[in-house]
Amino acid sequence: MTVNNNKEEIKKSRMYARQQLIDGWDQEIVSNGCIMIVGVGALGCEIAKDFALMGIGKIVLVDLDTIETSNLSRQMLFKPGDEGRPKAEVAAERLKDMNPFLKVDFYFEKLQKLAISVYEECDVVIAALDNFNARLDLNKICLRMKKPMVEGGTVGFEGHVQVIIPKDSELEYKNREFEIENVVDTRMWEFDNPEYLDAQKEIEQLEYLIERLKQEKLEPFRRLVRKQVEEEFDKKYAEDVLNITPCYRCLVPIPPADDKLVAACTLKGLPRNRNHCVIKAEVIFEKEYGFKPDMNVDDDVVKLKSLAQKELEALRGRVFKENVPEEKLETLTPEEITEWKENIKDTFGEDYKFEEMENILGNKIAAIQSVSSIISSIQSQEALKLLFRLYGRNIGPPMDPPYVNYNGVYGQFDQLHITKREDCLACGNIEGEENVQLVVPFDSDVGYIFKAMRIVGHDLEPILWMITNPVNKEMYWNPYMSGEFKDPTIKLTKLKIKSNDIITLTPLGKAKVESEIKKYNVIITFM
Repeated sequence: MTVNNNKEEIKKSRMYARQQLIDGWDQEIVSNGCIMIVGVGALGCEIAKDFALMGIGKIVLVDLDTIETSNLSRQMLFKPGDEGRPKAEVAAERLKDMNPFLKVDFYFEKLQKLAISVYEECDVVIAALDNFNARLDLNKICLRMKKPMVEGGTVGFEGHVQVIIPKDSELEYKNREFEIENVVDTRMWEFDNPEYLDAQKEIEQLEYLIERLKQEKLEPFRRLVRKQVEEEFDKKYAEDVLNITPCYRCLVPIPPADDKLVAACTLKGLPRNRNHCVIKAEVIFEKEYGFKPDMNVDDDVVKLKSLAQKELEALRGRVFKENVPEEKLETLTPEEITEWKENIKDTFGEDYKFEEMENILGNKIAAIQSVSSIISSIQSQEALKLLFRLYGRNIGPPMDPPYVNYNGVYGQFDQLHITKREDCLACGNIEGEENVQLVVPFDSDVGYIFKAMRIVGHDLEPILWMITNPVNKEMYWNPYMSGEFKDPTIKLTKLKIKSNDIITLTPLGKAKVESEIKKYNVIITFM
C-alpha cells in the first residue's frame, strides 16, 4: 500500500469512526453499496446528504427538474445562483464536496428512459418524487427488477414512508414464527369446534377464569391447529407473508386524475375555482404576448397575476349573479349586498399574491423543511437496514408494518397495517389491465375520451379500440360497426354515462397483439 493510499484509508477511518461503534456495523458494506435516489428535491437532497456523509460507495441521482428560487428554502444542496441548473448535476457536485471518496452518477432524464443497467447496479432504490405517475412507474420498474424501494412523500405538516420489498428480492422480511401464530389465530375461528367456541364464551363471561380455560381448553386445540399450519405454512402461506410487502400500487389502485386534464377542461369553459382562473390566465397571456409566461421572469409573473385577477373578479361576479338574481337584489339592503360579496370573496380567497402563480401552474405541493427532514431521515434509515440485509448483515429489521404516517401538527407517528392486493395491477395476479381516472367537460363526446387518454399518456388509436359498459356490456364505440357505434361526436350524456361511471376500453385488430394493456378500466368524472 502506498503512502497516499494509507493516508486516505486513515482519513476514512477517522471520518467513519463513530459509525463503527454501532452494533453490527460494517463499513465495508456501506463503502461497497450503491443507492439510487429518484427525485432530488427536499427529500432527495436530505437522503443524498445522509448517505454521502455515512460513506456510501456510490449514489445514482435521477431528476428531470431544474432549480427554482422556491427550492432554496428546503433543498440544502442548492444555493442562490444555482437557479436554472439541473438539480441532479448540482447535487452531485455538492455531494462530492462533502465526501471526496464518494462516486456519484447523475441523470437529467426521465426515470422511464434510463437504461436497465442503471437500475441493475443499485442495491436499494429510494423514491423521493412529487407526483403519482412517476411513483407508479418506478414502483413497476422496481418490482420487475426485484429491487427493494423506500418511498416517501410530504404534504404540508404531514408525511409518509413505505418500504416495498418485491417478491424474490432475496431479502428477509417478517418472522416465520410470528406469522404462523397470526395464521393460527385466524384459522381457529374457521373450525366448527364447539369446545373452542364454548370456551371463548366462558372467557367473556368469566374473566377471572381466563388463564385456566386457556390452559385446559384452548392450548391443546391451538397446538393441534399449529401443527397443521406448520405442515402447510411454507406451501400455502409463506409466499404471501414472508419476504414481501404490498407495493405502492396496492395503496393506489386508481391514480388520481392528471392535472393536465383539469387544465384542458378549464380551457373549454369558464373558470370555476381559484386555480382555474390562473390556468385560464396563462392561455390568455400566451394569446396576447405570443409565448408562455416564464415563472423566473418577474415581469411575466406580474402580467399573469393581473390577468388571473380579472378572471377571479369575473368568477366572483358570476357567482354573485347566480345566487342573487335581479328580483332578489332589489330586496337587499346595501349592507346585505356587501355581506354577500364578502362571503363569496371568502369562498374563492383573497386577491392573488405573486407567489401563487408559480405554485398553481406548477401544481406545487405545500412543503416545509422540518417535515422533509423527518421523513427523509426515516427513508435513509430504512434504506440503510435494507442495504445491510442484502449483504447478509442485520442492524435491525425493516419497518413492520411497512408503512408509517407522520402528523407534524401533533408530533404523531402511526404505523399502518397495509394489505397486499391480489388484484393489484403491479404485483397482484391481474396482468394486462390499467385503471385510469379521466376528468372531462360535461359536454364531452366519445372522441374526447381518446383525446383525454392521450393527454394522460395513453396514446390509443380510436380505430383499434372498443368502448363498452363493463356491467351490462352495452357498446359505446366500435370502429368495426356503423351508425352510432362509430360516431365520435355522440355526447357521453346521450349514452347515459354519468359522473363516476366506469367504462372499459379493449383492443381490436393489431392492438390486441401489440398493446401490453388488454383492458383499460376508465372512471369518467364530469367537470
